[in-house]
Amino acid sequence: MLKDYEQVIYIPMSSGLSGSYDTAAVMAREYQGRVYPVNNRRISVTLQQSVLEARFYADQGMTAEEIVRFLERDGLNASIYLAVNTLEYLKRSGRITPAGAAIGTMLNMKPVLQIQGGKLDAYRKVRGMRAAMNEMIAALKHDRDSRFPGQRVTIRAAYSGDEKLGEVWRQELQAAFPDLLIEKDSLSLSIACHTGDGALGVGLIRDIWHKKGCAF
Repeated sequence: MLKDYEQVIYIPMSSGLSGSYDTAAVMAREYQGRVYPVNNRRISVTLQQSVLEARFYADQGMTAEEIVRFLERDGLNASIYLAVNTLEYLKRSGRITPAGAAIGTMLNMKPVLQIQGGKLDAYRKVRGMRAAMNEMIAALKHDRDSRFPGQRVTIRAAYSGDEKLGEVWRQELQAAFPDLLIEKDSLSLSIACHTGDGALGVGLIRDIWHKKGCAF
């Protein structure tokens, strides 16, 4: 890419979830200040927003250094919630014990996870995906009212596997937030391989670039 561009900004997933940033930061030293890894502390649909913001500000003439400073400063202004439909993959990764997975499956327990500040944590345990959807919507409303009162936000739905289920989830979010345009994306493989099929996620991001007149 450096054959065609003066500088390259690389925005990997959060350093709290992957070693990609640390590896890139070491490798970037070989390119004499032309490659800029960003520790944006985001993933999935919130990371997608950061890419669009970087593109917009590059088009506005900001330097790579300025864009990196903005992305790293603004990275924490986002939330992700994720409901897992199967406990099999959490069991395989060691996040829950085989006994816990067996009991949870029998009771139809669905863990709701959250990513705040770039790290994955447990948020709630509920029975059934319907309850998980309701829990995530309630969490989004709380975040919007408490963290971003009076500010513009973007909410994007995410899913793994069945696109029809993803569309149902998008419509649930649209009904809960009628003042916003809710779009959806499939979860990337780097996430879906840990959640399995039927996972539902959602990202809430403080929206700055729409105010600047960007239209993607």
